[in-house]
Amino acid sequence: MSKVTESKKASTNVSISDVARHAEVSLGTVSRVLNRHPSVASELRKKVLASSRSLGFVPKVAHRCVAVITGRYSPAMPIGYVSAMTSLVSQELAKRGLAVELIDIENIELAYEAHIDAVVGIVFDDRLSELTSIPNLPLITINKPMTEQGISSVYADHYEQAKKATEYLIAQGHRDIGFMEIEPGEWGSEQRTQAFKDALTNAGITVDPLRICYTTQQPVYDILSRWCQRDVTAILNFSEDVSLEVLHILSNVLGKKIGSDISTISLEDVPIYQYLSPPQTVVKQPMAEMAKIAVEHILNQVAERSNDILDIKLDTQLIERDSVNTLNQ
Repeated sequence: MSKVTESKKASTNVSISDVARHAEVSLGTVSRVLNRHPSVASELRKKVLASSRSLGFVPKVAHRCVAVITGRYSPAMPIGYVSAMTSLVSQELAKRGLAVELIDIENIELAYEAHIDAVVGIVFDDRLSELTSIPNLPLITINKPMTEQGISSVYADHYEQAKKATEYLIAQGHRDIGFMEIEPGEWGSEQRTQAFKDALTNAGITVDPLRICYTTQQPVYDILSRWCQRDVTAILNFSEDVSLEVLHILSNVLGKKIGSDISTISLEDVPIYQYLSPPQTVVKQPMAEMAKIAVEHILNQVAERSNDILDIKLDTQLIERDSVNTLNQ
């Protein structure tokens, strides 16, 4: 038998009393450390945990765990919406001492496991409604309203996002505007598309269906090259997963100078956008605020066993930088 095997076998006989003796503390202190009681001093906590690890003691402690349902990651934009929101929600949970379990929407059945105390959905998928059949499992979605299905929801005003951006471009003299989304059919996509059409109509501009395109249906290069041939002067890009690709094709492939030859507005205030040349005008969603509200609500539901349905819509912000040119009017 190897030494590793012998060590593991021996560790199964280690008890909390052994840890107390090794750390030279009381059983009560060890219990408080293992249960993460806030009254234990940091150095004492480290001493007890070091003894526990030295002896190979693995406590059977159930830590509260919240599942974050994700999906639609983009290798072209690893810092896009899903990744950023996953990080923000995880940070909010970690600050409160909770464990986080990431579950891809394709493996949603993992949320049925008993150790999951609550679920935060950040993927735009109707399959989240399946989880309402699980007893004693609080749910909340971010940026996908599902209150009609009995799921709490916190989301940004997607209609207002496109309305603000489109009206801003029109105010700068643009009438030939290309509108880019990820895919049709999603709630957010439909809200923004309708707002784009309404803003154009209210300004007396005819809506051209060829200037509304979805990046899941057509290659980005094909969309952009066709628009440039048809004298589009501004692009409103709500397909954030391809934002950098759009800027690269316009600048380096089609030879357009952004902020001069063509204007662009992107979704999300990703830090890199302010360091591009020119810095990008963006529509900013209150992502950190949505993450905080979602976590606070879900934990209140766990603590109080409440079934109250939350429905919160938050405003968004247009941040002006240098990627939009003012045309002669």
